[in-house]
Amino acid sequence: MNLRSFGYTDVGFVRESNEDAFLVSDAKGIYAVADGLGGLPHGSLASRMAVQFFDAMIANANVCRSEDELNIVVHGIHRFLMENGEKVAGENGIGTTLTALRTFENQAMMVHVGDSAAFILNGNGLCKISRDHTLEQEILDKLKPGETIDEKDLPDYYHHTLTRCLGQDTDFSVDFAEYSLNAGDRVLICSDGITNMIEQDNLEELCLISDDPKVCAMHIVDMANQNGGVDNSTAVCVFAS
Repeated sequence: MNLRSFGYTDVGFVRESNEDAFLVSDAKGIYAVADGLGGLPHGSLASRMAVQFFDAMIANANVCRSEDELNIVVHGIHRFLMENGEKVAGENGIGTTLTALRTFENQAMMVHVGDSAAFILNGNGLCKISRDHTLEQEILDKLKPGETIDEKDLPDYYHHTLTRCLGQDTDFSVDFAEYSLNAGDRVLICSDGITNMIEQDNLEELCLISDDPKVCAMHIVDMANQNGGVDNSTAVCVFAS
């Protein structure tokens, strides 16, 4: 299985700084997006530390190939941010999301905390494989079969208030999922600056716009900016062949 990837980020038109960070390494088979918490200081530091720590802990392509090993890595990042956050930012500390992919042979393992997102595009179309850890999603998950709610009726802060993140004293746990990758499959990892600005149908079209992951990643971020650019936008595209 051959993988080609590209990551691209932009500050957008509203934020003063870019608090997103990303990682791409075809050699190791690791890819990640982290989005520092905007309500806390040093968001860019938190996201950058998360992806750098993830990169450092997975030394080469032959290690961290199980859920248990990846869980140790992510919990290690969480503890590191908890222990050092107060030193740089005071009692509120620092925090970040982390959505990452570990690939080996024809397998892809996703680790996820927060509201960045991961998608797989294959013969079944574009499928979101991560679940947002937000108050909004928590409400939606509690709906009974057949019960509906207009998301517009929820307070605005429900859409972006996290129930899980790295670096904060929350009920911390990590979501995992494992998938088989086939030639022609494409993976997108992105920050919520993408998913809040682009509908999933349009994301699918953008993931298919070219056979070059660089072209697709840049078009995705550019579209988020065209649709308002109210947040930092980051896209990592990984193509299997």
